[in-house]
Amino acid sequence: MELKQKSFFILIAIIIGIGLGFLIWQYLSPVLGRGVFYYQVEGDKVNLFLLKNSHSEKILSIPAREIDPGDFRPPRRSYLSNNGKIMIYFKQVGEAPVEDLDLGEGMIAMRVVYNPTLVNLRNDEEKEINQQIDSASLVFSPNDSEIAWVKQVDESTYQKIEESGRKRELWISKPDGEEARFLADFDENVVLLQRWSGDYIYFQGLWDVNNRSMGRINPKTKQVDYLVPRDCENFLENCNNVEYSRSGTKFLYEIINDTGDKKITILYLGDFEKREFLEVLTTDEISDRLWIDDGEKFFYTEQEEDKGGAVTETIHLVDIKNQTDDSIYNGSYVSQLTFDKGGRYLYFLEKEKEGENFKLNRLDLKTKDIKTILTDNYNKILLVQ
Repeated sequence: MELKQKSFFILIAIIIGIGLGFLIWQYLSPVLGRGVFYYQVEGDKVNLFLLKNSHSEKILSIPAREIDPGDFRPPRRSYLSNNGKIMIYFKQVGEAPVEDLDLGEGMIAMRVVYNPTLVNLRNDEEKEINQQIDSASLVFSPNDSEIAWVKQVDESTYQKIEESGRKRELWISKPDGEEARFLADFDENVVLLQRWSGDYIYFQGLWDVNNRSMGRINPKTKQVDYLVPRDCENFLENCNNVEYSRSGTKFLYEIINDTGDKKITILYLGDFEKREFLEVLTTDEISDRLWIDDGEKFFYTEQEEDKGGAVTETIHLVDIKNQTDDSIYNGSYVSQLTFDKGGRYLYFLEKEKEGENFKLNRLDLKTKDIKTILTDNYNKILLVQ
C-alpha cells in the first residue's frame, strides 16, 4: 500500500514538473506579443534581442551587413512570423557588378547579393531558403504556415526592368521555401507586399519613383483588385506614404498641398472593403505613422522647427472612433516607432540633444513614463517590426 502511494505521489510530482516546465518554456520563449525585437551591432556580428518591458534577452547572433570595410550594420531586411517564433532575414553573401550603369570616373556600381535564411528563434537553428526572393517583398500567412514573396530579378533599375519586358512574379511557399508555387505576375516594375490578412495579400506597385499602384490579390481565386483612393490621381503621383493596418482593410495615406508659403499634409483614412475615405487631420509635416492592432487608433509624429533651427518632434495618438488627437510625447528626432502588441508600451529611437547617438526609449502609454533602454549609434540599432 505504501509503495503504491509513493508511486502515486511520484507520478503527481512528475506531472506537476512537466506542467511547470511547459509554463516556464512558454513564458521564456520568444513571443512577439509580449515584447519587441531589436538588433544591435557588436563588431562584425549583430545580436537579436527580445525586449520585454525594460528587460532585454539575447536571442541569437548572426553576421552583420558590411557597408564599407569595417562598417557593419544590421541586416537590411528581416521578417518576423505573426507568432514571433520564426524569422526570415537576408544574409549578405557577396557583391556583383551592375552592368550598363555608368557612375563616371571609372567607378563601378555594385549590387549586394543576399541569401534568404529561415531561423527558429527558439533554438537558433538556421536554414538557407533555396529560392530567389526579392528582399523587399515577403509576408507571412495569417497562421504562419506559408510565405508569399516576389521573385528576385537581376535588373537593378526601373528602366532596366522595363526594357527587359520581365513581369514581376508572385509566389507562395512554405516558410523554408519548399513546395513553392506560382500565383500571379504583375506589369509593375516593383511589387512591395504589405500584409497577408484574411483572404487577401495586400501590395503596392511601382512603375517608377512617381507612378504607383495599390491593390490586393486573393490567393485562392487569384483575383486582383486595384484601388485609387479619394483625391489621388490615377497613378497615385500625389498619394504618398500608404500605411496598411494589420488587418489590411484600412490604410492611411497622405496628400500634400503646396500653399506657396508652406506645404500642408492632409492625412486620409481609407477602407478597402467599404471603398470609403475620410480626411483625418491636416498638419505641417508628418514623419512616421504606426497603427495600433485594432485598426481604430494610430500614432504619428510631427516635426516643428523653432527660429534657432532646433527641431522638436511630437508623438501623437489618434483615436479615429472618438475623433481625438492627443500629444503623448515631445522630444528630439524620433524614428522606428514600434508598438508592443501587449498593448501598453511604445518603443522608438530618439536623438540625444548633444552628440550623434540615439536612445532606445520605452514609453508607458498608461503612466506616460519614459525609460531609456540603451544608447548607441543610430546605424547600430534597428527595431524589428
